[in-house]
Amino acid sequence: MTLDALRTVEAFSDASGVRGLQAGETLFREGDGGDRLYGLLEGSIELRSAGSSTGERITAGHVFGAAALATGEHRRRVTAVALEPCRLLELGREEFLFALQETPMFSLALIAGLEERLEQLKAGGH
Repeated sequence: MTLDALRTVEAFSDASGVRGLQAGETLFREGDGGDRLYGLLEGSIELRSAGSSTGERITAGHVFGAAALATGEHRRRVTAVALEPCRLLELGREEFLFALQETPMFSLALIAGLEERLEQLKAGGH
């Protein structure tokens, strides 16, 4: 299901929405304003919370960052750091809302992706 969400992000973003990160580079920090959703094409990202000793590993094919777009405060709740060189798609808030409106299955794919990530965290995986 996560690949379906990534395909939707690809469909609603343009070529200028592809971004590269080097290993160790920070994409965003906890507390930053959040106006973008990200689809990870290559590499891996770790989401780190200030109060936690472990992070969550996001791998290629997954979409992340939607929480900042969906909450009223539009703030990042974690810091995202590239674990290796990465290529990401960026989708702005307006495009995100348009994608939700035009492709209702995108919402289900996002929910399924979040559920998958929660299950992995509960199982002790990153």
